Amino acid sequence: MIEEETFRYKVSATRPDEDRKFQLNVTIQRDAGGSRLEVRGLITRDFWLDISEPGVKTSKDYPVITPRHIRTIIKQAQQQGWHPEETGPAFVLELENQTWFST
Repeated sequence: MIEEETFRYKVSATRPDEDRKFQLNVTIQRDAGGSRLEVRGLITRDFWLDISEPGVKTSKDYPVITPRHIRTIIKQAQQQGWHPEETGPAFVLELENQTWFST
């Protein structure tokens, strides 16, 4: 709940690319309706696909989106002009792993 509003969200992934990376699809919308927020640019890997592959991997290779991230994403999108209560086309927010999952 953010400012007395309840949001729902869905996180899914695309098929892996040639480097075994998946694009994360994050869609957020108010429970009461309105415009959708679509997050693009975040990527992840699959631990089970990498387990037999040599090389050092860290937790940063496998980011997890938590409710805390969703709350921050919503606030950032609102600062950039997303009005979740208004109907209309989806608002697209571009993010990058390097700045988003730095901790």
